[in-house]
Amino acid sequence: MTQGRGAPPRPMPGSAGGIFRGMMLLGRGRRDGMSCFGTTPDAVFAALAPRVALWLVGGVLTLAQAPTMLSAAKIAFSLCLVLTPVVLTHQLARLWGREALWPRYMAAALWCDWLVLFVMLAAVGVIAGLMPAGVSMMHSALLLNGVIFAYNLWLTWFVARVGLALGAWRALLVVLAIAAAIMALSGISSVLPPHYAPWQDFLALPSAHGGR
Repeated sequence: MTQGRGAPPRPMPGSAGGIFRGMMLLGRGRRDGMSCFGTTPDAVFAALAPRVALWLVGGVLTLAQAPTMLSAAKIAFSLCLVLTPVVLTHQLARLWGREALWPRYMAAALWCDWLVLFVMLAAVGVIAGLMPAGVSMMHSALLLNGVIFAYNLWLTWFVARVGLALGAWRALLVVLAIAAAIMALSGISSVLPPHYAPWQDFLALPSAHGGR
């Protein structure tokens, strides 16, 4: 189907404009956003690049501030957080005969993860405006975390369902498998020296004493 005369051309799949358009469409539950992403391994590497760059910068800063074994454990665990969904979903895609669809799905999943940051910023503004005076920071933080967590789960499920052409239950299995793998890695990290417990960082909330 050709575009109408005078209509602006659609960005090429995998281009910066195409990626942004795909993120906005998928983030609103539009299946056609998947076609905006590249289908090659290079598309996956391009989507991974910003995460790896942030990991490298964060690792250098962490070691510069505290050159300890605990810092090294935090850096190693953060790399596991980046790579676990990539490796796990690839194995599931192979198991279900969806390997050919995996590069486009993974590129979309990695880029769409950045939408969670936009949702967080929007939720902060909405909650700050709607919360009545006197509500503690603890309650506000719990509500904010709940909104972000729910959206993140839905987006992960939706992108997996569309990108890998899965049914609702298999897409849910992808979400649960990623969550279970991260929880298992967290448990291993807390048991082995230097006993880094990642959930203490994830669940850290602003002190309720500051928001009475």
